[in-house]
Amino acid sequence: MIQFNIQRFGKLACWTLRNERNFLVRNTLQMLVAMSLIYLFFTLGFLKINGSTANYPACGMATLMMFTVFITIGPGTMFHSMKGKYDRQALLLLPASNFEKYLMRYASWLILLPLFIVSVLCADLIQYAVNYMLGNEKTMFVASKAMELLSRSMTDMPAKELNGLIIPLVCFHAAYALGGTFFRSPKYAWVFTTLVIILIVILMAWLLPSSVNLNEQSSDRLFMAWNILTVVWVILAFWLSYKVFCRTQVIGKYVNF
Repeated sequence: MIQFNIQRFGKLACWTLRNERNFLVRNTLQMLVAMSLIYLFFTLGFLKINGSTANYPACGMATLMMFTVFITIGPGTMFHSMKGKYDRQALLLLPASNFEKYLMRYASWLILLPLFIVSVLCADLIQYAVNYMLGNEKTMFVASKAMELLSRSMTDMPAKELNGLIIPLVCFHAAYALGGTFFRSPKYAWVFTTLVIILIVILMAWLLPSSVNLNEQSSDRLFMAWNILTVVWVILAFWLSYKVFCRTQVIGKYVNF
């Protein structure tokens, strides 16, 4: 069988959207309710930050953090909509290649991303309408404040610091892709992966020296080596994730291998 066929993949995508529409709608509504409560909590005077009740910077920061966390752990939830062995069996019996099935499962969290953006914008509109009707001063959209914070951080942060922030997130993203296929529980695969990541980070902090004196040249070399290792790790993690997915069994206990 050809590993990838656009028409077959399109049919697989339609089948996935049709069977998981309730899951997508439920998560979209949950995000709408959660972000609406967060925005109203910060903007209606329930909490004062620096003497101000219109805490739009806090709302913008919460929005950016939510999307950062979701994008990072997203692959760990690629099987979250599959409730049991019957859903897993139906997936394995579909007339599509393993590569197409894996791509579709990986894309399952990407489908939620634009839906979450719509939910956040709707929640933003709700808080704006409520604050406007109550006559609160400095009423504004959270989206504008979030974009202001994002653009400011991108321009003010040095390139190396920005790279040092993005690289760990990319490494964690690849780790969640591997953990999402390795651990059998669809609901808690991202939880187990998080625990493994925490243990590895603690172990690395314990083994590595606490202080290292680096000059500018050695710092640049370490920076380049870290980027190369990140690329190698991402390729290896996704390759292992795909291999584990290909060995998935319908009946099992703890892991899919």
